[in-house]
Amino acid sequence: MAQPQKTRPAASLLARAVPFASTVRDYRPAWLKRDLVGALTITALLIPEGMAYAELAGLPPTAAFYAAPAGLVLYGLFGSSRQLVVAVSAAVAVLSAATVGALAQAGSPRFVVLTAALALMAGLISLLAGVLRLGRVAQFFSASVLTGFVFGLALVIAIKQVPKLFGLEAGEGNFFERLWFLATHLGGTHLVTLLVGAGSLLVLLGLERVSERLPAALVVLALAIGVTALLGLDGRGVHVVGKVQAGLAAPRLPDVGWKDLLGLLPGACGIALVAFAEAIGPARMLAARHGYEVNASRELVGLGAANMGAGLFQGFSIGCSLSKSAANDAAGARTQVSSILAAVLTLLVALFLTPLFRLLPEATLGAIVVVAVSGMMDVREMRRLYRLRRADFIGAAVALVGVLALDVLPGLLLAVGVSLFLTVYRASVPRLSELGRAPGTLAFSDVRHSPRPLTVPGMLLLRPNEGIFFANATSLRDEVIERLRRAPGRVQAVLLDLEVTADLDVPGADMLVSLHDELARRGVTLEFARIMAPTRRMLDSTGVTAKVGEAHLHAQVLDAVVGHLTHSSSVTSEEHELLHDGLRRLRGLVEEADSMLDEKETADRQRLQELGQRLRRAESELEGPGGAPH
Repeated sequence: MAQPQKTRPAASLLARAVPFASTVRDYRPAWLKRDLVGALTITALLIPEGMAYAELAGLPPTAAFYAAPAGLVLYGLFGSSRQLVVAVSAAVAVLSAATVGALAQAGSPRFVVLTAALALMAGLISLLAGVLRLGRVAQFFSASVLTGFVFGLALVIAIKQVPKLFGLEAGEGNFFERLWFLATHLGGTHLVTLLVGAGSLLVLLGLERVSERLPAALVVLALAIGVTALLGLDGRGVHVVGKVQAGLAAPRLPDVGWKDLLGLLPGACGIALVAFAEAIGPARMLAARHGYEVNASRELVGLGAANMGAGLFQGFSIGCSLSKSAANDAAGARTQVSSILAAVLTLLVALFLTPLFRLLPEATLGAIVVVAVSGMMDVREMRRLYRLRRADFIGAAVALVGVLALDVLPGLLLAVGVSLFLTVYRASVPRLSELGRAPGTLAFSDVRHSPRPLTVPGMLLLRPNEGIFFANATSLRDEVIERLRRAPGRVQAVLLDLEVTADLDVPGADMLVSLHDELARRGVTLEFARIMAPTRRMLDSTGVTAKVGEAHLHAQVLDAVVGHLTHSSSVTSEEHELLHDGLRRLRGLVEEADSMLDEKETADRQRLQELGQRLRRAESELEGPGGAPH
């Protein structure tokens, strides 16, 4: 009996470190058929897209066979999603090419080595972020800004591939410069290449309309190779992939120096961020669909391990593929076994079938990429942002235009900067709700959400709807003073309801002291209600409690209101009704609590009885002769 208890913690630790261990432990033989179908689907999509994306990364098409299997296996072992496919990503491939292209000539041996080193660095950064549990960092990268960045990135990818469809050399520079170069060189279009490219596009789009489960890219790849061989198109000026070396690369560390690593660092950070932002959404969507949870930090570990494996095998940086993940899920895959089987199938293709790709037209690879990235151009989401919130749309538009005008890496930095700016700006804008009493109740809520709210004469009730910290402290203070200035009558007290203020830092506490002093100069008292425990500790330790006074700290908003009206010099009939009703209900609650206490709880009983006596005295003081307000 003792042995299982000893092994259970070890098994739990292994499952946390390697989520695939729990999959193996609970695996059912009936799932194997579905996982195998998912693996075949992944492989059918991966081979053509992987070869195309390897060219996006500036490498020979065979580099996909070095990067993808390592990514599939290592993410399958360490990632927390059971259906997500991490193999090749157009966005990550372009970021890789842009980073390494600034340091080495594309196609050179140095370019290949730096690309592998970049994948290793991006993987290490992601792995460390996961170990340090920094998965929540993704919350600071605005989804709206990411939509614009990915849209722009898709256009950049497309403009680099479109010249292949016309048999033209690609231009240099940003998106607009490349577009202008293409437009001014259309006269040099190679007709046969255009027919191959256009035909590949039409067949791809047609097959996708026929069935989403059909591996359209693989079918087009096979047809293009067959037609090229049959008609001898390579001899008619159609550029083909050429000789493809079979086999696999041995794992090794790239031979690079510290200067190279420093040059790659910004791009590695960008790749780690984009790969994670690209993966976490689909991972959570698939998990919700199948009733399990994904861990953001665990996803960082899985992506990091996948990229480190791709770099060790002389591949390129990789990321999640939404299309292959969706196809894997649609095929019925139940676990990460589908990704591991897909890695095995991809290795078999690399070892025995690569010579078949010698006659693959470059125009067909370009068409495959253009169709693949067209799904990244989310026009519907951009329209939705424009319709719902212009600020989100502007953030997305700035990121989109930034990628087009500045190129990929500067565009990424701009997108990150816009996200941080929006975060800081929103944090710095004070969000205050003015509270009023709902007619016929003792509940105090936002006056904007209550029909005919009843405000408390002589008292301004405000609720900060967030933490009070350095970024918003000053603007919050200014907003309180402005609300006080706009108040219709003379205000004797300002009450801050701190119900949702769980975060109060030292600058925020200092601001409250400053606010107290400013209000005191105006003859206004500052009071607090519903203070959370961490906030109360900060108020005590920074001297705010001593400054404001314990008498002005209240358990409930109603306590503060009753105390204010009890000592008010003029009480209207409406105020009298509120006071009388409030005191009566409070006394009823106290008496009810008193009756429920155990006889042994004498201290609590004594405190409640004293509170009840005070409430009764307040009621009698409130009423004059005949029960009228005095």
